[in-house]
Amino acid sequence: MQKKITWKKTSVIKGAAVLLFVLLTVWMIGLLFDIARPKTEELALAPTMGDARGWELYTLESGNRMEISPEDILSLEAGSVIYLSRTLTKEQEDAGYTFLMLEFTRPCAVFLDEDLFYTNCPKEDTRFDAVTLPKDYTVPAFAPGEEVRCSLPAHYAGRRLTIATTHMPESGTPSVILSSHARHFDYLTTGTIHELMPAAGFAVLTLLLSGIWLFALFQGIFDYPSLLLIFAALIRMLSHLRQFQFFSPISYAIDSPFALFIPIIEVMLPCIWLFLQMKDHKNRLLFGAILGFSAAVSLIFPIGGLFGGLPFYSSFLANNLTLFFPLAALILFAVREAFQKRNHIFISLLSGLGITACLIAVLYVGSLCGEGFYADQISIILNISDSMVALFLYWSAVILFLLSTILALYQIIRRIADMRTDLVLQTEYARQLDSRLLAQKDFYEARISHENALRSLRHDMAGHLNTLAVLLADDKTAEAKKYLDGIAKYHKEQASELFCKNPYMNAILQNYAGKCKKEQIELDCHIGIGDEELPATQLCLILNNALENAMEASLTMPEGERIIKVQATVRQDQFLLRVSNRFEGCLTTADGLPVSTKEGAGHGYGLSNIKQAAERRGGQMEYRVGDGFFVLDVTLRVN
Repeated sequence: MQKKITWKKTSVIKGAAVLLFVLLTVWMIGLLFDIARPKTEELALAPTMGDARGWELYTLESGNRMEISPEDILSLEAGSVIYLSRTLTKEQEDAGYTFLMLEFTRPCAVFLDEDLFYTNCPKEDTRFDAVTLPKDYTVPAFAPGEEVRCSLPAHYAGRRLTIATTHMPESGTPSVILSSHARHFDYLTTGTIHELMPAAGFAVLTLLLSGIWLFALFQGIFDYPSLLLIFAALIRMLSHLRQFQFFSPISYAIDSPFALFIPIIEVMLPCIWLFLQMKDHKNRLLFGAILGFSAAVSLIFPIGGLFGGLPFYSSFLANNLTLFFPLAALILFAVREAFQKRNHIFISLLSGLGITACLIAVLYVGSLCGEGFYADQISIILNISDSMVALFLYWSAVILFLLSTILALYQIIRRIADMRTDLVLQTEYARQLDSRLLAQKDFYEARISHENALRSLRHDMAGHLNTLAVLLADDKTAEAKKYLDGIAKYHKEQASELFCKNPYMNAILQNYAGKCKKEQIELDCHIGIGDEELPATQLCLILNNALENAMEASLTMPEGERIIKVQATVRQDQFLLRVSNRFEGCLTTADGLPVSTKEGAGHGYGLSNIKQAAERRGGQMEYRVGDGFFVLDVTLRVN
């Protein structure tokens, strides 16, 4: 029966593997985000410039209470004492808030129902209605990251909390937080994970990119554009470590004015890598001009900011010109490259952006069905306002960087795989060439041997004629006839079998006839080839591979059941070849061809090479298994 297989099976397997990879990636990212998300929340009560957040704000002037708004604080003299007052609620107590966290850089006095509860200036006047605090306050020797915590008494609900502190223009409004040990520990832990996890991820990505890049370099592939992404991954790692106050010489360099250029570098490096992947000259010229203009502007604004700023400087304008503009232009030129030049890099980039957008939409909708945490975070990121533009640009740059990195890794790995495949194919081609040269060598050696036999026959003929002449002269006719029969029998045994008139095909068949005889394999040939001109290169490659495969398959059969049949003829400008051999068992196929059971490199290409050789000559190859035989049919066009 005919064994068939289509490409669809392999495509389904590859598609399922890609889908599994995407699902695994999404699951891992979701798991890591969940770990970095606080499970409990601290209650931030600090008033803002536009909202008092439930506080009564006032100052005391000659013992009189003067109500003020958050905006009025800005007009106060530095060091002026301001009061924040509110009633603690039952809901706050039931939620488990057990201590009050204050900004330790300000002098302060805390009261509950006008009774002093805490102060960090014990030598000052801390009477409720006459608090005096130093204007030039020296912060106590707290360790970095230390906060002032005041444990609240039991049953504090309904009591009046009043905080007296000084106005510090450079610090804005005072920071007030209700928390607990468990909440604060969770906050610190998730905050640490939130910064260290991306740093660790970018560190691993830097090493992975560097390792694959070095491996490709040793394979002879110098992919210099990928160095941009390696540097971008390194910058991102150090940027996150900087947020975690990682003290090292490199971190100090990042904390220098160089830090102003980090957002620009993070966006520009992937854009430059994609610029180098463009095929259309016009697209490269226009996008390169946009990148050059954006890079120039990105240098002018931060440098001007270092020297006191520019008269027309605006952070929102700078970010738009230096970051939004190239990102928008990138989308436009990616579409042009994908549809005009069929550039697979940009086709994959647009597909990745589409998949990312779908995942964000699914996460947003799914979050709305729950508690809405991720929906709120996504809304904050997409809020492209002057205050949130940095967060939006950060995530845009992260998505662009990750997609570019995936494409770069795929490109490098694909080039390495193609190089190794070419090497294997070249090795197989060299082996086939050696096989063809060996067949030609056998043919010429057979011709030389035949000519030597003819010379030997001519040399011996004189002696044979003399012997016959003597026997006939002595009337010994019977002896002469017997002598002649002996000569004929001897030369018949020594003669080589002639399979056909085609010298190449005949030499190959003679070569394998000797091998088959040695291995107890019956070789049954029916060759109907005359003086037709056959393609020698394809003929040698096809016949050698077919007979080699048939011999190897026959050796798996017991002696006495080993047989190879070769049939060949020419009909209507078509060379027809059939090679069949005994076969038992199950035939395993892949990509439409039987799978070789031989181990090691250089195997499993015989039928593939036969098929390619036949198709190059306008023919085809077919195979089937039935009646205990494996049958191979090959057709070639004959000139």
